[in-house]
Amino acid sequence: MNKADRCRLLHAPYDPPPLKRGDRATCLYRDCDVVITSWTGARISWPRCRALHHRRGRPAMLVDDELLRAIRRESAEAIKYWFGVSTYTVWSWRKAFGISQWGTEGSRRLHQALSETGAAVLRDKPLSREQVELRRRRAIKLKLVRYLKPGYHGRWWTKKERALLGKLSDEIVAKRIGRPVNGVRIMRTRLGIPSANDRRKV
Repeated sequence: MNKADRCRLLHAPYDPPPLKRGDRATCLYRDCDVVITSWTGARISWPRCRALHHRRGRPAMLVDDELLRAIRRESAEAIKYWFGVSTYTVWSWRKAFGISQWGTEGSRRLHQALSETGAAVLRDKPLSREQVELRRRRAIKLKLVRYLKPGYHGRWWTKKERALLGKLSDEIVAKRIGRPVNGVRIMRTRLGIPSANDRRKV
């Protein structure tokens, strides 16, 4: 996933309020009346404000209904990129409005994409002994065995797939039929079929 995808707004456009410096408004984040002090220079420019009762307070972005709509729907990456705010600011907004880490449509979309990317990288990679032992202990601790159902739950081998075993290398067979190389090797060994390399040596 490139930067454009990571930072894409799913529910744009977001229209800033028609306010100018000195105008008064209500900030939903601060939950008080505020006065507009300036505008940000972000990709989506937005008014800054300070509380009326804090004349020396530090200005911050005005959270109105439109910005709150973005906070509730978009990913943190998209909000940071388009509205020019920090990770801490997004975290503070979400905490104030009761939004969890993956509680928006944009964040769930990013999480799914990253999970699929990670799974694609790890797929068919053998686990180290330490990783296997760690997973075994975790399964015992969580008592995952109670969720197991007896019997085979994978995709059954067809006659055409079994006919390829031993005629081609395990790697080629795996790629052709869409199975893990280790799975091909196990099935070939279970059926007592020598590998293609062994057959060439005979």
